[in-house]
This record gives sequence, C-alpha cells and structure tokens, in this order.
Amino acid sequence: MKQAVRSVALVSALVAGVLLSESAHAYIDPGTGSILLQGLIAAIAGAFVTMGMYWERVKAFFRRSNAPNVDEPAEHD
Repeated sequence: MKQAVRSVALVSALVAGVLLSESAHAYIDPGTGSILLQGLIAAIAGAFVTMGMYWERVKAFFRRSNAPNVDEPAEHD
C-alpha cells in the first residue's frame, strides 16, 4: 500500500513539475533530433516485426470464428 502511495506521489510531483514550469530557454542540438528520429523508426520497425510474428495467429483466429460450426448439422433444402 505504501508503495502505491509513493508511486502516486512521485507521478503527481513529476506532472506538476512539467505543467507548472516556465520556459527553459534551452537549446536542442541536431543530435537530439537524430536520436528522437532513430527511436521513432525503431518503434515502427518493432511494431512491424511483432505484427509479423503474430500475423498467422491473428488470421487463424478470424478464420476459425467465421468457419461454419461443425457441431450443428447443415441444413439442406
């Protein structure tokens, strides 16, 4: 319980610090933009790899749900 209270207090302090801070007048060099771009590209690549790993399972899940139920007898007219 104390751990949860500490976590909430820490997150609240961080959010308050970000929202209530004034302008920093800081310089962001080109290296920072490069790192952010690399992180974005890595996140997109990771998402595609993860989708590729599970794509067959997703397709099989939807194929099974749309397949006719074998427990019910087929109606012939």
